[in-house]
Amino acid sequence: RAEMSQFLIDNGFDYKMSKEKAYSTDSNMLGATHEAKDLEYLNAGIKIVDPIMGVAFWKEEVEIKPEEVTVRFEEGVPVALNGQRFDNPVELILEANRIGGRHGLGMSDQIENRIIEAKSRGIYEAPGMALLHIAYERLVTGIHNEDTIEQYRINGLRLGRLLYQGRWFDSQALMLRETAQRWVAKAITGEVTLELRRGNDYTIMNTESPNLTYEAERLTMEKGDSMFTPMDRIGQLTMRNLDITDTRAKLGIYTDAGLLSIGQGSAVPQLDNKKK
Repeated sequence: RAEMSQFLIDNGFDYKMSKEKAYSTDSNMLGATHEAKDLEYLNAGIKIVDPIMGVAFWKEEVEIKPEEVTVRFEEGVPVALNGQRFDNPVELILEANRIGGRHGLGMSDQIENRIIEAKSRGIYEAPGMALLHIAYERLVTGIHNEDTIEQYRINGLRLGRLLYQGRWFDSQALMLRETAQRWVAKAITGEVTLELRRGNDYTIMNTESPNLTYEAERLTMEKGDSMFTPMDRIGQLTMRNLDITDTRAKLGIYTDAGLLSIGQGSAVPQLDNKKK
């Protein structure tokens, strides 16, 4: 990278990463990465980075006022910020970057696993994507059921890895994208209001959607009509106890096999490291 920087400078290119800088930066409208040079050492923290998409929220002299922002999605697509609709998705992303950037939202210090089986470290900025992600995930948890959310997140980890490997258009990636876009995103219509403060400190203030499956009346802890009675809970616990009974039996099997033993000073079964 040092040689690349010097080559660009020597040939008259207005290159923003001079060789004197303590790290190198790559960026696009979705985010920025700061890596290499001093940042290859873990004792060099985020504070040596000069953010290019937001503010240095860790500096006390940087004034950051709390700000409320409302994000609207329609069928999984972000369409409005603070009531302003954007027909051009690029303009929406740029505005989301400006809003999140005012707070230093979306900055993170990560150690990642490269394709070459080695680890690297980088400081990341993604203020707009962080803002949209927080709002989207809030709607996902309020609209979809537990098993759908679990599968969505499992698929997301796999899809993210394929993207990292440059395999966005492989058939397995297309399958995962189709699943997320058709069966998860289509139901994601609504608005989420957040209060942004400093860095990644925020509070969700409101969640609205015609597709919410969250209903306060279903599990209210206040006196009144409820969809569930104490007897329903007793029945659920009775059914659950069947699995607990089976688990206790398996603990006995594991103990007899030498996989578990009684811990010193504790009646709780412990893993027996002496047994293979």
